[in-house]
Amino acid sequence: MKSTTRSTLINRLRLKQFEIICGVADGMSFRMLADQMALSGPAISKIAREAEVALGAAVFERKRDGVVLTPLGWSLVHHSRLVLKQVARIESKLDAYGDAGQTILRLGAPSHTTVTLLAKPLAALTSNHPKVRLEVIDGTANALFELLLKGDVDFIVGSLPARLLTDDEAALLHVEPLYHDEVKIMAHPSSIRSQQTFELSDLQGYAWVFPQKDSLIHNALRSAMLAAGLSMPRPTIETSFIPLIGAMVAEQPQLLGAVRSDAAHYLAQRLGLTIVTVKQAIPLPGVAIVHLKDGELAPIAQELFQLVRDRAFALLN
Repeated sequence: MKSTTRSTLINRLRLKQFEIICGVADGMSFRMLADQMALSGPAISKIAREAEVALGAAVFERKRDGVVLTPLGWSLVHHSRLVLKQVARIESKLDAYGDAGQTILRLGAPSHTTVTLLAKPLAALTSNHPKVRLEVIDGTANALFELLLKGDVDFIVGSLPARLLTDDEAALLHVEPLYHDEVKIMAHPSSIRSQQTFELSDLQGYAWVFPQKDSLIHNALRSAMLAAGLSMPRPTIETSFIPLIGAMVAEQPQLLGAVRSDAAHYLAQRLGLTIVTVKQAIPLPGVAIVHLKDGELAPIAQELFQLVRDRAFALLN
């Protein structure tokens, strides 16, 4: 590969070249891309060749039945998608500034974290900055990390994925841990006093309400029970709606509920519930603020991060 300088690439690379790289990665031919981009076939071929000249190496492999990416081409796909996402972000910001000068923040967070941890910081931020517009995207940890890596959200506040990050992912991400998380068990104060300490075996005789079988909480609780030589308690209710767990425990003293730390402290404060002290901690992936290392964050995002840090400390202490 011929050496290229930063100024050479800035002067010679074009956005349509990134579109073509992404299109071929998605299985499109040059002819299909010509139709999609409202260009002629020769124009698409010319733009592709110009990209290869600018980079000093082959990006596309032309075959009789179409075109595919070379290894270099595939290595550029992620960066190409980010470039196009950032251009789309610039367009949305221009639209927002044309509409009373709004600042847009796109935040990824699980729904329970949005309610328990983020509601107060988000309310404070919008009070301090009436022109800010917040887009809060719900999802699982894995789904939100995919959105972050694709540039569809600016940052995440929530659980880290249960799976290990790859070296490539870790190199792209800045992770600021907020707190270690674990499964918390909630009870009605008339059935269990906060001063009591329990073994997991002491809790098997209760009826339970907890998240569904594919959730991290359910899996972590099952693993802890098996490690203690116990069978998983049969739930009376399974639900993905975390506030319902707290509401059911508040209504039915015979029930125990299993939730995350932030939800437990939030629901205990709101509903007067007891967080059961269990000798065996049941760990979950930690909660963190995560954004791309090379992503430029607005000062208002840093202000929100500090509000989130303060809220996490107040909620869990």
